[in-house]
Amino acid sequence: MAPAEAGTPKYLHVLNTLRQRIADGVYRPGAALPSENQLAGEFDVSRATVLKSLQALKLDGWIESQQGKANFVRGRPPARRTVPAYVRAALDADESRAVELLSVVAVLAESRIAEMLNVVAGTPVYRRSRRTVGADGPVDLVTLYVPVDVAAGTKAGRPEPIRGSLLAYLAARKGIRGDYAVEWTTARRPSPEEADLLDMDKEDPVLAVTVAAYTAAGEPVLASVLVLRQEIEDTYPLAPACRQ
Repeated sequence: MAPAEAGTPKYLHVLNTLRQRIADGVYRPGAALPSENQLAGEFDVSRATVLKSLQALKLDGWIESQQGKANFVRGRPPARRTVPAYVRAALDADESRAVELLSVVAVLAESRIAEMLNVVAGTPVYRRSRRTVGADGPVDLVTLYVPVDVAAGTKAGRPEPIRGSLLAYLAARKGIRGDYAVEWTTARRPSPEEADLLDMDKEDPVLAVTVAAYTAAGEPVLASVLVLRQEIEDTYPLAPACRQ
């Protein structure tokens, strides 16, 4: 097994590879996965890294474990979680109508973005920045980062609004389809530029939601950073085991 490319988190490389093998039928439903030690040796990672990857596969329903036994393949799980409204708005907003496009420029990817896009830090990527303004003022800022090879031959790197969802546009124009996303949410202070664009005090906290979209094979499509000046509200059903 070739080592992960520079910048790719090791656990994500293992996770994506195992998920793709299950999707391709290399590991069929009911079959046992290689042991944790075998996987650690194959991918040249620690056992803790393998465990983190397997835990993510369990949570998403790709595999199941039996006490004292191996991890068994369940197969591709049915889609069960809807995309949160705030993430959908960030990824699917129509730049030609719903938001204010601030800029589209080529930048050198900082380490965090480079890691999600599986490129070396300092690699050029396209950055699309936009703002949503409601009746009471600015609501959020969204910054999308698109790899140059993904944007090639499209409008993703041009300073003009794209009609409809950028993900849908890339799927239609280049056949590059986002299959799943990984999300990180943190609370922090806004940068001076963010505070100015959101018309808020620089000492007030914001929620920063970072989302990376990947193809079924684990290839990056884009990364998005959503900065919210308001709290997140979401509604979802509880699992049956949680009900009294």
